[in-house]
Amino acid sequence: MKNHRQKELVASFLAGLLSGGLFIALLFMFHWNFFVDIILATGAFFGFSMLFKPRRKIGKISIDMLPDGETMSRQLEEAQNDFRCIEQAMQQIKEPEVKRETQRLKQTAKNILAYLEKHPEKIRSARQFIDYYQETATSLLQKYIELQETELGTEDVMRLKKNTLKAIGTLNTAFEKQFQKLMYSEMLDMEAEIRLLEQTVKMENEI
Repeated sequence: MKNHRQKELVASFLAGLLSGGLFIALLFMFHWNFFVDIILATGAFFGFSMLFKPRRKIGKISIDMLPDGETMSRQLEEAQNDFRCIEQAMQQIKEPEVKRETQRLKQTAKNILAYLEKHPEKIRSARQFIDYYQETATSLLQKYIELQETELGTEDVMRLKKNTLKAIGTLNTAFEKQFQKLMYSEMLDMEAEIRLLEQTVKMENEI
């Protein structure tokens, strides 16, 4: 999002520069009427702004080409923000087993987001992953980091850390199931291709 805003600023700057140049040229070189010159330069500014306006995309697809593209772009951005939180939390975790499970969580989330960028039409189907599972993972890991930073070794703290490890394992299973659901149609296509291949080979052997 920040990168997109920077591109918009550059586009506005270029539009202003060109329309300003047009204003000066028409006024001083061609001696056009001042007020007509202002109207034309203003129109030129809006025209150049539209021309240079950066096209927001999901992967390689412009959001303008997608039904409800703005909403899907927003949802994907939320998911990417949560992913960065998981990544940051993983770097702060000290317990090796918890770190290992969080690494697995991060990798699955990364694969899902890469898949959604490639198949933006599946973003709606990933709402449970985005709105619940990833947000839950982010919240849980942030609380674990806070607990870790207390450096307390009481029975309750140790129990909470142990339960957190179990919860991360549960989230790993949920992440993987969510990914499998998203890829269901592709998996069906692969099975169909394999069956067709097997049938073709079998038919050729029978000839």
